[in-house]
Amino acid sequence: MKGGADTVNKWEWLITIIPIGRAAALSMSYLANLLGISNRELRKEIESARRDGVLICSCDKGYFMPETMTEIKEHAQRAKARIRTGGQCLAPFLREIMRAGGE
Repeated sequence: MKGGADTVNKWEWLITIIPIGRAAALSMSYLANLLGISNRELRKEIESARRDGVLICSCDKGYFMPETMTEIKEHAQRAKARIRTGGQCLAPFLREIMRAGGE
């Protein structure tokens, strides 16, 4: 984990409520309610924690801390696919901007 002990301490409040392993995943709504924040706020906090190097995985059931390397790899594959899809959706807009003179 990037950042070592400082990173863990910074995100301990979040890490301690997210269960370990896909089988125990908790939904965004449940976690947000537990923390007393909105789904949007929770999503932003998880994004920030991930940027700091905290390995928080997600699946169709919700969020979880990885228990195995397989869970880490599967999450990474899903993240790569989302990036690829996002780029494909952005491409037509960028082409139109270039067609219009690149402004």
